[in-house]
Amino acid sequence: MSIAKVSRFLYVFGLCLFAAALPLSKSFLTIAQIVLGLSWVLQLDQKVKIKYFLENRILWWFLALWLLHFLFLINSSDFDFARHDIIMKSPFFVLPFVVGSTKQLDTKELKLILGFFSAAVLAGALIVIGKYIASELGWINKVLEKRDLSPFTSHIRFSLMMCLTIAILAKACKEKHTSVAVFVLATSAMVLAMLLMQVMTGIFIIAILLLPLLFYFFDWDYQRHIKKTVLLIALGLVCGLGYVYSEINDILVPKETQVLHGKTALGNPYFHDTANPLKENGFYVHRNVCESEMAAAWNLKSRIAYDSLDHKKQPIKNVLLRYLASLGGTKDAAAVMALSSADIQHIEEGEANATNANSNPLRKRLREMLWEIDVYKQGGNVSHNSLTQRFIYWKTATEIVADHLLWGVGTGDVQLAFDERYILDQSTLPMDVRRRAHNQFITFWISFGLFGFLFFIALLLHLGIFSKYLNQSFLARVFLVIIVLSMLSEDTVETQAGVSFFAFFFALFWADRKSV
Repeated sequence: MSIAKVSRFLYVFGLCLFAAALPLSKSFLTIAQIVLGLSWVLQLDQKVKIKYFLENRILWWFLALWLLHFLFLINSSDFDFARHDIIMKSPFFVLPFVVGSTKQLDTKELKLILGFFSAAVLAGALIVIGKYIASELGWINKVLEKRDLSPFTSHIRFSLMMCLTIAILAKACKEKHTSVAVFVLATSAMVLAMLLMQVMTGIFIIAILLLPLLFYFFDWDYQRHIKKTVLLIALGLVCGLGYVYSEINDILVPKETQVLHGKTALGNPYFHDTANPLKENGFYVHRNVCESEMAAAWNLKSRIAYDSLDHKKQPIKNVLLRYLASLGGTKDAAAVMALSSADIQHIEEGEANATNANSNPLRKRLREMLWEIDVYKQGGNVSHNSLTQRFIYWKTATEIVADHLLWGVGTGDVQLAFDERYILDQSTLPMDVRRRAHNQFITFWISFGLFGFLFFIALLLHLGIFSKYLNQSFLARVFLVIIVLSMLSEDTVETQAGVSFFAFFFALFWADRKSV
């Protein structure tokens, strides 16, 4: 076999390995890049490689993006973090450069790569489902944090991959490369995996993509049927908002004024904190409470002591109090003794709402988010509430932007800037959840100032404008929508998985033409 054939084999193999490793193995991402580097070295005609890369000028954006991190070392002080960040983001350079300077993939090779990626993502989704079933049946330790169902990569990054895979399978099904049955079953498995993980980012994105995917799959011309399109969107919004309103009404609106009882059936006084607005299912938590009776009765019902922690490391007395409130009754010995064995198990596992404990994963997560918002509005503690913590992150981030508007804080100093700002604001967030912006656009502004922010916006606009000229224009546009939407609530390219996902499919889709 000639060196050229060996090089081509390694190149396609490296891309297939990288595609399969994205959802399943961080270690193999590095190995795949080494294979791609080796394939590139074996391509002996340097003039041809340079010619290919120069013709794909749109790929220069990502090379510039990577070099931007070097440029802003000038105002960094934490060079250890900066070095780690630059190394982690090396796929911004490696993947576009190798793909852009190599002979274009033919249709068969591209299908093979996308097939490996789709198969790996589907395998990951089936693992999530299997792990959930095994957990519920008691075959393995109970998975209390649903994000832990994703064993190989972040549940949020994995949900982005599943969204793209659904689009890939829709295209394959439309072009008769796979059957409708395979498409429906695989899509159902991935949507189910997202629901089980309660990953709202992925669920939100697939909901946004649903109508465009239907238009594409059935060749509907939305411009010719604009009224029907608007009607469908409006109908979906009305149904969705109506459902959310019904949950808001159940969770946040106070039920009929609760009678403040004087004494329990055992003759002990109740405690009433009428100034505390915390509610569960509309019932006030801190009214009609007799903690001494709760403690004694709980210790008779459970092997976990009342003054101990539940399986999620939360004070069990707080969880019990909220759970009893969600039932709408008093919080005393009689209420605790009336709890079923299933109720006791839910409380021991950290579930603080009886309705949520018996709801499907999507409804449960929606209700938890609404409760988090209510607690935030009332000035309560938002620690370990993933949604409302983001409100704190965004507020802190905007304060940092205001202080470093033009030039940012530099490549390595983002976390330092957040740490200092949390101290200055006397934040109530525990140290282990004092994180960064969770918004990629703001993160770029904090890192590189106004220039970096505008550069990143220009990059995304450029990709969007030229996506219509690509051979894989449908998948490229879907990919771009997924990435942009994810960046609203995540630092998508601040992790190895996110950088690799972004750079890989950018190189794969946008390198298939002579871009200008």
